[in-house]
Amino acid sequence: MRGLLNILLLVLMLFALAILAVSSFVAGGLIPLYFILVFVGAAKREAKVKTKIEAMLMPDESVVASIIEYRAMALFRRRVSIVITTSRMISVRRKILGGYRMLDKQWKDLSNAQMDENIFPALFGTSLSFSFLEPEGSSLGVGGGSPKDAAEVYKYAQSQEQAWAEKRRIRGIEENRSFAGAINLGGLFQAAGGSSEVSPTDAIANEINSAKSLLASGVISDSEFQEIKSKILSRRF
Repeated sequence: MRGLLNILLLVLMLFALAILAVSSFVAGGLIPLYFILVFVGAAKREAKVKTKIEAMLMPDESVVASIIEYRAMALFRRRVSIVITTSRMISVRRKILGGYRMLDKQWKDLSNAQMDENIFPALFGTSLSFSFLEPEGSSLGVGGGSPKDAAEVYKYAQSQEQAWAEKRRIRGIEENRSFAGAINLGGLFQAAGGSSEVSPTDAIANEINSAKSLLASGVISDSEFQEIKSKILSRRF
């Protein structure tokens, strides 16, 4: 929808300039100047961005896919390009007076990837949006680009999202097991000659409260907390 609005605004702007051009030589020159600045040399600028990114890649890092916004989605600003590599996602936006602004995100921080096909995809393309865990609420996106390029970027991002989600799940299980093992050791030490001032009931309460603290801090999930709680109670009774 944004691309359609851009085109309507462009038509209105050109119409207004055409009216002014009848009585003003300067206004008449703005129309060709706009098209020169926006469209002439676009392919060379795209190639320059790719060369720039390839030159800054780390050892053993390679480009997997890339996408750049269609011009219809950025008639009044610089287009955004996203390049994905084997280790990160890079967003590139050219500045108005030259130069680039680059922002990269690690795959380990990717929390969600979305792809939306715009109206008239041949003209407005497909939109991509990515959200990340760190910093909280951060995101990257492209308003609309080549559907083919968008599919390649989205497919690889999805595979990375699922892979890192599984790694985080496994790490959480390992931390849960480590915590449960620490509780077991604590119980053994108390049974073997710990402080006689701590009653079994107090020991159970302390262990469950420790698990509650981990639940509140997000280290373990509710189901993992219930599992630890059951182990504590079954060991004591």
